[in-house]
Amino acid sequence: MQLEFYWDTAGDPRARGKGHGEALANFLEGDLQGSGKQGRAILRAIDRIEAGQLDRWETTGNAYTLTLSPGKASLVNEIDENAKPFELTLAQLKETVADWTAFVDEG
Repeated sequence: MQLEFYWDTAGDPRARGKGHGEALANFLEGDLQGSGKQGRAILRAIDRIEAGQLDRWETTGNAYTLTLSPGKASLVNEIDENAKPFELTLAQLKETVADWTAFVDEG
């Protein structure tokens, strides 16, 4: 899944993706925004799921509900009731959120 991170002319962090990456880009941009703190909270939750310390973890942001469980992550668009949930592996989400968090922290 190919995502592009960039800063817009107002200085806000943006993400762009195609196909399945579009939902993930929208989640990063709309729910995590410029918050490295929120990204790190998600990364800690993934670590706890992977270590078997949690069976499930969930958070709802501006537009999406993120649910973590062993082996997978699910994003549900809370604004578009016709949108299907987007699922990806914990490893995919972990890499993407880590990249986004590093991007916003550097900015």
